[in-house]
Amino acid sequence: MNKIYSRLAFTNIKNNKTLYMPYIISGMVMIAMFYVMMFLNNSKGLGKVPGAEILVDIMGLGCGIIAIFSYIFLFYTNSFISKRRKKEMGIYNILGMEKRHIAKVLAIETVFTAFVSIVGGIVAGILFSKLALMLIYRILGIQVTIEFSVPLSAVKNTVLVFGILYMMTLFYNLMQMKLANPVELLRG
Repeated sequence: MNKIYSRLAFTNIKNNKTLYMPYIISGMVMIAMFYVMMFLNNSKGLGKVPGAEILVDIMGLGCGIIAIFSYIFLFYTNSFISKRRKKEMGIYNILGMEKRHIAKVLAIETVFTAFVSIVGGIVAGILFSKLALMLIYRILGIQVTIEFSVPLSAVKNTVLVFGILYMMTLFYNLMQMKLANPVELLRG
């Protein structure tokens, strides 16, 4: 029975790719930016620079600002997608799917988009983190060889922050589904 929900969820994503692709790509970009800021915040090389304490504080503030804007932007994008798909969910309900079944499909869709966005964003962030570090070293005039590293704390914090964000969007979608009746969904 779960294969049916999974197949339906992936078919929904494929059929609504004009809605989901920008959502996934924007999530990846936000996650990559957050990871790069976390990487720079945890960089050992920047800790040796004069005024490193201030630089670390600024990078920490940048992480917080990116997280706040990511939450706002991705929630707005998610609500846009859910409004566009209300009619589709109403049709599922009219055709006999119970709300709990529709909720399973929504959960699978959200978990899939979250997984793709988080993994893709972290990979993109890892690729661009060294470039960002080289750029900061050049701006500060530091002449040193840069070692490639992936701080696990940056990966962990990125997964934690954006995992919570996608869980919140899932709960938002489920509450929208629970509170709406089929007629309202069809009108949506």
